[in-house]
Amino acid sequence: MDLSTLAAFALFVAVMTGTPGPGNLTFMAIGATSGYRTAFPVIVASQLGSLVLNLCVAFGLGQVMAEGGPLVTVFKVLSMTYMAYLAWRIVSLSIKPKGDVRLPSFWEGILIHPLSPKTWAMSLVAFTTFFAGNGLALGENAALLTGGLLIGGTIAHSIWALVGVSILAVLGDGPLLRATTITMAGGMLAATAWAMLL
Repeated sequence: MDLSTLAAFALFVAVMTGTPGPGNLTFMAIGATSGYRTAFPVIVASQLGSLVLNLCVAFGLGQVMAEGGPLVTVFKVLSMTYMAYLAWRIVSLSIKPKGDVRLPSFWEGILIHPLSPKTWAMSLVAFTTFFAGNGLALGENAALLTGGLLIGGTIAHSIWALVGVSILAVLGDGPLLRATTITMAGGMLAATAWAMLL
């Protein structure tokens, strides 16, 4: 892989991991309602899930998903169901008293990327554009794909969570924050639905 292709991949990662999607909006909402410390373990979990997904794409599952069929339909149903559940959990953080709602868990975080249509699309496009037929061994391509998206995802999710913390500092813990959190949860669902149509 030449330097120009690697630079193009780095730019792709920065743009794709930095734009709004289910993961980024989730972490902004968690940061806004509970702070960065609460968001960080879920960010780590989400990146473990992303790592597994990207390895699966690199080693062949991506080709199966790209062909469509019943498996893709099942994935879309599971994805929308999980994202709706996650949206409700995020809204619950701001509309229920602090002690009455359980914060998102490590295990809930693991499923964010494997059930995110945006992450699947990003991984498939990255692999087919930058790594398919480039002359490197499959293991080397898998390492570059997963490593690049892991670094980009961790940085982007952290930035979005810190933006959420800043929102909390500006809006305070009241009705305006609740309205903002509900809007973010709705945006997460809209981003999921939009990614499904790609």
